[in-house]
Amino acid sequence: MGADKVQFYPLDITYRIENDKTRILLFGRTINKKQICVIDEKFEPYFYVLLRDENNIEDLCSKVVKISVEEKDREAKVIKTEVVEKKFLGKKRKAIKVFVKIPPDVPVIRNVIKEWDIIESINEFDIPFTRRYLIDKSITPSTLVEAEGEFINIKSKVPCLNAEKIEQSSTDSIKEPKILAFDIETYNPSGKTYEPEKYPIIMVAFYGKDYKKVITWKRFKTEEDYIEFVDGEVELINRFKEIIEKQKPDIITGYYSDGFDFPYIIARAKKYNIDLDLGLDYSVLKSKRGRKDSIQLTGIIHLDVFKFVRKVLSRSMDTESYSLDNVAAEILGERKIEVDITNLAAAWDKGGKELEMFCKYNLKDADITYKLCLKVLPNIEEMVKIIGLPVYDINRMGSSQLVEWYILKQTKDFNELAPNKPHYEEINERRQHRYKGAFVFEPKPGLYRDIVVFDFRSLYPTIITSHNIGPSTLNCGCCKVDEKFVPVKEKKLWFCNKKKGFLPAILEDLITRRMRIKEMLKEKKDIMLVARSDSLKLLANAFYGYLGFFGARWYCFECAQSVTAYGRHYIQKVINSAADSNFEVLYSDTDSVFLTLGNKKKEDALNFVDKINKDLPGIMELEYEGFYPSGIFVSAKEGGYGAKKKYALIDEKENIKITGFETVRRNWSFIAKEVQEEVLNIILKENAPMKAIEYAKGTIKDIRDKKIKNNKLVIFTQLQKPLEEYTAVGPHVAVARRLAARGEDIGPGSLIKFIVTEGSGIIRERAKIPEEVEEGNYDTNYYIEHQIIPSIERIFNVLGYTKEDLLESKEQSKLGKFF
Repeated sequence: MGADKVQFYPLDITYRIENDKTRILLFGRTINKKQICVIDEKFEPYFYVLLRDENNIEDLCSKVVKISVEEKDREAKVIKTEVVEKKFLGKKRKAIKVFVKIPPDVPVIRNVIKEWDIIESINEFDIPFTRRYLIDKSITPSTLVEAEGEFINIKSKVPCLNAEKIEQSSTDSIKEPKILAFDIETYNPSGKTYEPEKYPIIMVAFYGKDYKKVITWKRFKTEEDYIEFVDGEVELINRFKEIIEKQKPDIITGYYSDGFDFPYIIARAKKYNIDLDLGLDYSVLKSKRGRKDSIQLTGIIHLDVFKFVRKVLSRSMDTESYSLDNVAAEILGERKIEVDITNLAAAWDKGGKELEMFCKYNLKDADITYKLCLKVLPNIEEMVKIIGLPVYDINRMGSSQLVEWYILKQTKDFNELAPNKPHYEEINERRQHRYKGAFVFEPKPGLYRDIVVFDFRSLYPTIITSHNIGPSTLNCGCCKVDEKFVPVKEKKLWFCNKKKGFLPAILEDLITRRMRIKEMLKEKKDIMLVARSDSLKLLANAFYGYLGFFGARWYCFECAQSVTAYGRHYIQKVINSAADSNFEVLYSDTDSVFLTLGNKKKEDALNFVDKINKDLPGIMELEYEGFYPSGIFVSAKEGGYGAKKKYALIDEKENIKITGFETVRRNWSFIAKEVQEEVLNIILKENAPMKAIEYAKGTIKDIRDKKIKNNKLVIFTQLQKPLEEYTAVGPHVAVARRLAARGEDIGPGSLIKFIVTEGSGIIRERAKIPEEVEEGNYDTNYYIEHQIIPSIERIFNVLGYTKEDLLESKEQSKLGKFF
């Protein structure tokens, strides 16, 4: 019989050690939608050794290959060695490639070699075996791979192919992976947020394409066919297992399922001695170690939507809280079902029809989680293609990790040897270093007309590529004579201008790929192209931060220092050129410049940009961001200069762009935000400052007269740490403690709502949960003095008005025409 050929999409990767032999296991789904495991027994663990004196390399190979160590009733030994040519931080080096039998032998053999005096360093010993395999074999998870071999019988829930040959077939991603979302509800009468050792799981909901189910173990009359009753928590947990096994999902998804749902289920299953052997190899649910636990199922992707939102999407979102409700509202335009979850325990104790609403609530949470997963999956899949790691890993990485693994993936094609991670002492030493940041040209407070804004396209990434900035090009021996030094005073720094460095080369590839995609998107909007563009942008923008990140393999303080130095240099060059061209410079910060046209036209501004771009190196480019008929810059709290990043502009379509004002910050009530936005609207759209002040005074009067409804006076403040860590108790902490005491799930990230009520005592004593406050029972002086006035005072200062003027009721005539 001939060998079997299989085309499949690998979704998860792990390895097993059997009979002193390592097997790579790739779990996935075939093009015929069948689950499969492809086994590769031919990949050997290895690491590299660099010597202080490469002349002795052959002798050392002979010594290394003889190493043998007794380790846990077996022999850890070197299988073979090879001398290889590599590049290491810009220099050609000879290295010894040391092969061992199984991955646990790597640290054992390393510990022997590292003590030898001739050793300079041991490299790439800490790259996880499965990730090493994906890099070396050029296999990208979730994309089409072809394997050839024979099916074998081993302990597995899916067919297993022992591959003789395995290679990437195409970059096509898996079409419509099967997704199953889940969510649990727990019995929680005491107000504690997390007590799995004490309180049971009372409901679990599932949601997938054409599938919905809620399992609970207290019966009541219902016509909802998705509600299934079982005879207790033990049966509920067993049904949880059965449903996952029957549904056979590619992805199981939850919202904060790493931190709550799965750990709770694991704890309850442990109580009853239930094996959660959900892995396709019969392995149990396991927690993967790290700074924060993450739960892994062998062969099935566990995607925690919360982690991707928090680590990656949060920087582009408006929401002030990453609760499921707020995130769903912003991304999907949907919200959770409104029920008071604190009543669930009482309803459970009572039993009856009221529990049906909580079942609907539970199902809706799973439904929303499913839809969020569908929404974020294109972005994650594009990251998988770019970085080459499985969805599970990408889901849990921050920007510096994403950059590092992108670089590590490129080492194969560039024949680069990776530096090691820093030791504890080295990290502490790196943390001490500081360098100068961006240049800020502070604005003079005022109202301005005919504003043009320019910004550098991807300033820091293009500086890195255009000036060839990286550890391997720093202070090269061949370019010092050119005297093209970085504009820093502390020391003489330069970068090679004869040979492209490793990091600038791979970063330039990211930038140019994104430029091509942006051109394609002008012709046709495509969700995957948008996701790819977003992913490339995120990675490119994170490179500068990575260079200065204390935990980075390719850390380079001088590189990060040089990037900001060039940033200051180019922004100041634009400012000086603008002044020479008779533009008035209003404001500049990091990568943008604001000018007023004065007697000039927009065409003059465009010509100015062209002139600047002719002198810029490499792929650096200054872009014309837009024209704004008017704008306002407000003052800082002290002194007469404008506050950094605190302005409002109106464009030609009458859209107002607000940056840095209280309207986009927390700790403010709806009424304060509303008043500030309306004041800016009247001033910028209507050029009617007198009308703006009369509007503000009218609102202050309405508050005094109790005409403003309570719902506009709710203040939002987010908890930054656990309640027990707060020593100073502000009003939001006092309210949060009361919420926790009545059973609500309160912790870091929780958005606390309160109203400051009338009465005596300090503010925290008068801060109440909104539903507890009678209509109109709010402290008018607090809202006027601490909400309305602070939100608009500095805007009116620009117009010549003071706080006292705002609080006066008589008409004022100070305002003239300001444009």
